[in-house]
Amino acid sequence: MSEKAADDNANPIILAILFAGILATLVFILMTGDYGESEVPEQTTEITPVEIEKVTAPEPEPIVEEVVVVEEAVLPELPPEPTVTEETADAYARETIERVNGGKALAQFVAGDYIVERAVAIVDALRRGEVPYKLLPVGRPSKPFPIGDDGLRVTMDPSGFSRYDVFAQWVNGIDVLAIVDLLKEYEQIATEALSRMGVGDFDIRSAVLAATTEILATPIAPESAELMKREANWVYMDPELESLSSLQKQILRMGPKNSEIIQAKARELRGAVLESGIGS
Repeated sequence: MSEKAADDNANPIILAILFAGILATLVFILMTGDYGESEVPEQTTEITPVEIEKVTAPEPEPIVEEVVVVEEAVLPELPPEPTVTEETADAYARETIERVNGGKALAQFVAGDYIVERAVAIVDALRRGEVPYKLLPVGRPSKPFPIGDDGLRVTMDPSGFSRYDVFAQWVNGIDVLAIVDLLKEYEQIATEALSRMGVGDFDIRSAVLAATTEILATPIAPESAELMKREANWVYMDPELESLSSLQKQILRMGPKNSEIIQAKARELRGAVLESGIGS
């Protein structure tokens, strides 16, 4: 084969190789981007899933709300308004005095003014063991007390006890419950009247109780208790009897029977006052 024929036969092969190279180059360019720069293949890293430990948040502590207790202010208790006032005291006493069953004696007593002041003065005198003759609604016996004299001894004459029978029966007829009811109604102004008299350590209730105590403390003296003359007065020979208060000696002069009536009424009044709760 001639050299030319060999070259001719080789040309198609060379062209085919060149064509294949060009085609491969084009494919490579197309696969690597517009600018012909090859890209580094992306490395794929396999990620192993990591188990995340579940963290449980602590339960919140219960919120304890502080309860503030606001105490209501306790106002001092005011004394109740008196049922009777100083302005109405006299008129009200005249309207209600019949309840006491004191008869004409009490009716005359309330006919004047300053009834509360006079009544309170009587109670105060009695609690101190005095006999307020000028304030009492009943007068003293007009006849002097008789004495018995046998030439050896001087004693009280029992006939003189009857001088006090009317007074004892008048006291016995007084309605104690009505007295206590009036005492409740007059309590405040009566205590104020005591205070104006300078009696600051007693209210009217305690003054009444003290008066009943004085009466009940009177002993029962024998009718034959011996007397002696001292200046213009007869006095007891027994020093214990003579040391009694004026009120207690007056009760003795009424005699055992009348004294018992007076003391029974004082006991009844004392019990009614204590049960009534006046002043408590």
